[in-house]
Amino acid sequence: MKKFLLAAIFIFMFACLAFAADIEVWQDPSLKFSELKKIFIMPFDLKLEANNSLMPAKQQNAQIFSWAADGINSSMKKGNLTIKTLDALTEDMKFIYGEKIPEGQFFKAASEMGYGAFIKAGLSQKFVTQHVPESVRTYTEYKEIQKRDKNGKIIETLRIPEEKIEIIPAHDVTYLSTAVEPKIFLVNDHEGDHVAAAKGFIYREYQGGPVMKVVENLTKATMKELFKHEEAKSNSKSKRKK
Repeated sequence: MKKFLLAAIFIFMFACLAFAADIEVWQDPSLKFSELKKIFIMPFDLKLEANNSLMPAKQQNAQIFSWAADGINSSMKKGNLTIKTLDALTEDMKFIYGEKIPEGQFFKAASEMGYGAFIKAGLSQKFVTQHVPESVRTYTEYKEIQKRDKNGKIIETLRIPEEKIEIIPAHDVTYLSTAVEPKIFLVNDHEGDHVAAAKGFIYREYQGGPVMKVVENLTKATMKELFKHEEAKSNSKSKRKK
């Protein structure tokens, strides 16, 4: 029980550190999230070199989609936005349009079904080894000397400084680098440029622990900031008007 508790505490602490990330957001000023009712997310472009999980790709993609949707929903009003995977949307289309959607008509069909935007995202994680050369550290230690009277009673304590030198050998330090880069495209202009983008990035010394917890937290945080950005501006404007 004690081992389980310690492991749970370690995982929680490791996961919380992931929120200390750099997240940049850009938006086309004309984009209005409040007008979006349905969006879908393309499969992530995954480069997870640090993850040694044997989880099947389909299951891993479903897990990452769930994290992305959680992040988006934490910024939007609950129930106001429908979010689906590409596979789920394709199945819905088959129900309406039949087994085969006419070539080149996918985005037209998505628009007819009420989808206004879609997300393409890259997700990468890797270990980076940095060599640290030998270095010298100087520091001061204090040695205490006690003075006693003839009866052995301490009458004074002196602190004598001593300069110390420590040689730190050359060594390697392992860092964990994680990045999430989602971009929003309009369904009616799917071949055009993206209308919003975010980049979440975290790079820190790796102390052990489940690397996918960093992916989870960074994905959620980046998606939240991407969809919160316009909402926050709207809220601040309405407050100024009041």
